[in-house]
Amino acid sequence: MNEHLDPDISEFRSDRLWVIATDAPEHPTYRLISLCFVVAGLAHLWLADAWQLSWLPGNICFIAGLVLLLFRPCSLAWALLCVGKFLPLFFARDHLTQSVLMMIASGGGAFFVGLHAYLRSWPEKFTVSPSTYGEISVPIWAFFDLLRLLTIITYAAAAVHKINRDFFTPDVSCATHGLNRILTYYDLPSLPLIETWAIALAIFVIALEAGIAVLYILGRRRLALIFAIIFHIPLTLTMAPAFAFVMLIGHAAFLRPTDLDAYRQFLSRRGVSIGILALGITAVSVLVAKDIPEWTMIPREFLLWALLFTAILARPWRPELPTAVSWQNRHWPRAVAWSLGALFALHSLTPYLGVRFQHTGAMVSNLRIDEGCWNSLILPESLRIRDDYIRVDQVYFQAPGLVEKYEGIVLEQLWNGTQVRQMRRNWCRPELQPFYLKGTYRGRTFEIADLCAEEFDWPFDDDGIFGVEFFPDHLLFQRNLPRECPQICIH
Repeated sequence: MNEHLDPDISEFRSDRLWVIATDAPEHPTYRLISLCFVVAGLAHLWLADAWQLSWLPGNICFIAGLVLLLFRPCSLAWALLCVGKFLPLFFARDHLTQSVLMMIASGGGAFFVGLHAYLRSWPEKFTVSPSTYGEISVPIWAFFDLLRLLTIITYAAAAVHKINRDFFTPDVSCATHGLNRILTYYDLPSLPLIETWAIALAIFVIALEAGIAVLYILGRRRLALIFAIIFHIPLTLTMAPAFAFVMLIGHAAFLRPTDLDAYRQFLSRRGVSIGILALGITAVSVLVAKDIPEWTMIPREFLLWALLFTAILARPWRPELPTAVSWQNRHWPRAVAWSLGALFALHSLTPYLGVRFQHTGAMVSNLRIDEGCWNSLILPESLRIRDDYIRVDQVYFQAPGLVEKYEGIVLEQLWNGTQVRQMRRNWCRPELQPFYLKGTYRGRTFEIADLCAEEFDWPFDDDGIFGVEFFPDHLLFQRNLPRECPQICIH
């Protein structure tokens, strides 16, 4: 059926391995995706979260991948990027959803670009297929499939997670919190906590995120891109300075060579005007802002305004047809991409099973899935398999009341095994021992006489999705989550 995808393995020679690892496709959409990943990677590394010693090995690998991707976007570059994100995610408590997106995208790049180069090493067996992206090899087409699916699922999951009781509650909603962050940014009065306004704002945010996903599924690529940039500009200025650029990787995967030609022709005629317009709005934004923004925010804001005006004014685009759901030429690399997309979609629903929360698109959603605080308006609490949060009911350092501040933090928050380990690293000092803890986990009582002792029975060995802690420093649940509900918007 797909003879060109099954070269005789006996013909493979090890001296081709380096050539395959460093071969870089020339497709214009692929080159744009690579460039977007470099920009996103730099913005991602600039986050304060990444400035941790524990992230250093991953960051070094990630930077090496970015440099190679910029000059030669080959499978080796993607592999370095994937490892660079895998290390902090599974060994350094990386809590960012964007890190998972970049890890999956770069892992897909390593596989599909490597497969593309592997097949091309047999010219007599390598073929290309016609598509809406012009002549393109099936592995690269599958890579685009994966990026498009990740993009659609991320926006759709984020919208679903926000359909909860607290997101519609004015004084705790992330919607009103985000809007007030914007108003504070520009030194404007905060939004009055009026229920009608809060509900309308919450509906608008959910509809905008869900609308981006639906528009892409329907093939309305230009409109989806415009809505996405409008959505991300205020987020970039306040709560998510890098997330817009990570999502641009997926948005780029929807652009066809004909779209890029239209942009190129438009910018050759109107590029200076677009630049002046974007620069003017950015300058006004900086001048009106209450405080001078961190310097990298200025080019980021400028770039987003320039992209928005280009997407709005660059006409005409070619006729738009559904792309995310197209399934012509059912080659197995595309089946792999769609399978990965399906797994990512299932992963985004794991909060409702109670087995994880982080990295599922539930950031700044107000979603609560713990017992007593479940607030989803569309999915019932009966879906939850278990409640994996650790609740501490008694705690003291050396003696009860000695360090009331720390005791209050421990008692007032929900914990998980990863965070208890971090608590041990942060607070274990000789003058505070013993560090006593007693509480409940998975319906059973635990007691730790001294968390700082060299040896003791660790009561959370079955923490983890499959009941085994394969990666003790992989963060499954939120940090700084209070036991009481509802809670003010947190990541």
